[in-house]
Amino acid sequence: MNKKLFLALSLLLTATMVLAACAPKEEAAPAEAAAMDDGTSFKVAMLTDLGGLAGSDEVKGFSDLGWDAVKQAETDLGAQVTLLEAKELADLEPNLIKMASEGYDVVVGVGYLFTDAMAAVAPQFPDTKFVIVDSVVDSPNVASLVFAEEQGSFLVGAIAGGMTQTGTVGFIGGMESPLIEKFEAGYIAGARAINPDITVLSGYTGNFTDVAAGKDLSLTQHDQGADIIYAAAGSCGLGTIEAAKENGFYAIGVDTNQDGVAPGSVLTSMLKHVEIAVYDAIKSAYDGNFKAGVTTYDLSVGGVGYSPMEYTKDAVPADLLTRVEELKQEIIDGTIVVPTTVDEANAFVLPQ
Repeated sequence: MNKKLFLALSLLLTATMVLAACAPKEEAAPAEAAAMDDGTSFKVAMLTDLGGLAGSDEVKGFSDLGWDAVKQAETDLGAQVTLLEAKELADLEPNLIKMASEGYDVVVGVGYLFTDAMAAVAPQFPDTKFVIVDSVVDSPNVASLVFAEEQGSFLVGAIAGGMTQTGTVGFIGGMESPLIEKFEAGYIAGARAINPDITVLSGYTGNFTDVAAGKDLSLTQHDQGADIIYAAAGSCGLGTIEAAKENGFYAIGVDTNQDGVAPGSVLTSMLKHVEIAVYDAIKSAYDGNFKAGVTTYDLSVGGVGYSPMEYTKDAVPADLLTRVEELKQEIIDGTIVVPTTVDEANAFVLPQ
């Protein structure tokens, strides 16, 4: 090769390299960008215990409220969300491990049955934020959301105490536990606040899912004179509402506003705003100020209450509703301390 040809080829190669270096770099393909976004998205998983979702907007249950909060986080925060429902108690711990292992930023366990499982799993995943509803797990990465169920139950108990025609009302619980006893104790105390001589019949179905068991126990209490029955028993409470509708007595709903399940047969519902508590916890994690430890949702912060009674309010004397609102304020003020055990409730008298 002569010197002139070699020099020409060298100049051409140099020019090509300079042009390549100066050319703009190609942007990542859309698919690659999407993958990067997915890798940095805020991810929230919700796990149910044995109750599961009701699967109907008309008949919402306790777990549905938690899922409402997660779906709100999807809408408001752009969270990537998923739901995992347990089939049996043995599923709880593996389900928690699965969601934490898959990189979910927040893992929510709805129900006190998660207590032991979350206490075992949370320390294994210190970078995951865990949330438990209705129980306390002492871990630096767990937010424990608890409610003053006894306070809301006191108010519906007072309504029942003022509305009963027989002087006998009923309470139906699901699985016996200190949590469900709070519902029962508040209800008894509230009824006694209006009628100290009232009789409160109590029974438990032993589960939260057997609608027929709830109905059968309600009919038994009705046969014993109860004309208003409050069920804190998950889906079993739907059996109470069904029995009330078919037999002409009042049911009292729980957790969500169940007044519309059988309009006119549900006197009122004790509201437990799980959706507010769970969303608060998710939002705090999203904002970077996650609060571990115990947060209590009571009457003073609107965590519990009772429904507006859209279908039955005209049947309730105005002076009774006025008195219930007075009792509510006395609880908020601390004048009334609502009992949390049945023994305390049976001895309850209004402070003078």
